[in-house]
Amino acid sequence: MKKVAVVSLVLFCVFLIVVPVLAIFPLFLFVWSIQSRIQLDLNHFYRKYIALGLLFGLFTEFLAVLDNLDSPPEERILFHPEPATDLLLGIGFYFFIAVVWAILVKRYTFTVKSIFVIGGVWGVVAEQDMAVLLSPLTYGVVSGLFSYVFVFLVYGPFMAIPALFFKESLCTVERKERKFRHAVIAFVLLFGAWVLAAFYMIIMYVVLGLS
Repeated sequence: MKKVAVVSLVLFCVFLIVVPVLAIFPLFLFVWSIQSRIQLDLNHFYRKYIALGLLFGLFTEFLAVLDNLDSPPEERILFHPEPATDLLLGIGFYFFIAVVWAILVKRYTFTVKSIFVIGGVWGVVAEQDMAVLLSPLTYGVVSGLFSYVFVFLVYGPFMAIPALFFKESLCTVERKERKFRHAVIAFVLLFGAWVLAAFYMIIMYVVLGLS
């Protein structure tokens, strides 16, 4: 585990320089490697889980901001071209996603791996209003598949990291067995979070007079 921790930190630093947003993947590996030392109890579970989900989600968005700084404002793939505003808008997106997973993880036996996979696949479908999903048709198969992997390694990690903090404590409570239909439910609920986040952003645009 020590080797994994060291290698993941090195990779984190490398990605932070080369492709910042992908640094969330080695960060996931690092947290995974030290998970036995960071376990939390289930007291105030929802508060803790949602706070962690929001924290790592916003950190992912911060990495995305770094990734887009060299691009002209109109070409930045963010919620808003202005970094501070982007992070403010991102609060709703990551908050509602964290709420979804907090509810599902407490009720069903979702594993870190299953959250990673479901989150990654959902990201491929939802990113850029499904433009990534259609990228093999618009930019070619090779480029499209590369986009799939890229997005998968961003969405999967930030959704799965919070669960690592409760891996042991969740094993001590009775939860319903996770079945395939629950993965489908998770997928649908994530789109529900997406819609709620959109309403939040609309409200923020109106309140702040954004354009």
